[in-house]
Order: sequence, then structure tokens, then C-alpha cells
Amino acid sequence: MDFKEKSRNIRSVIVLLAAFITLILNIKYKRTLITSLLILLTIIIIFFIISSIAIRLVEKIMNMERPGDVFAAEQDIEAGNEETSDTMTGEE
Repeated sequence: MDFKEKSRNIRSVIVLLAAFITLILNIKYKRTLITSLLILLTIIIIFFIISSIAIRLVEKIMNMERPGDVFAAEQDIEAGNEETSDTMTGEE
């Protein structure tokens, strides 16, 4: 299971949580309907953009190779090349 499948609903949860908090605060401060809807729309757009950027960053970080992994892979390749050259020359 890759990261996209695991994080499929994260963006929605973040946006809905921000919208819920905004609605609670709008009710608490007794804002008018039009004002609270404009604030809500703004918050939804802002948090959608922020969560999209955050998910892309996390996805890139998770897909990056670790320096130790790259070093180990290079050693494996070098060891494989040495074995191949030994078998070609008949040496052991």
C-alpha cells in the first residue's frame, strides 16, 4: 500500500476540521450569515492549499532514498561487478 492510498482522506479531514472550528468561532462571536460564509469559504480554500502542499512534501520525503541505502546499493553493485570480472577471467 503506497502513501497515496494511506493519505487519501487526510486532506479532507484537515479541511473539515478547520471549517468546523471556523463555524464554532463564528457562532461564538455572533457574526452575520454572509460574513461567516465568506470566512468559511476563505478558510476552506486556504487549508485545502496548505494540506495539498503538505501532502506533496511528505510524499516526496517518503520517496527519497536514504544516504545509507544509496551507499549500500553502490557497494552491492561494485561487489556484483567484481564477481562478474572474476568469473570472466577464471579467477576465484
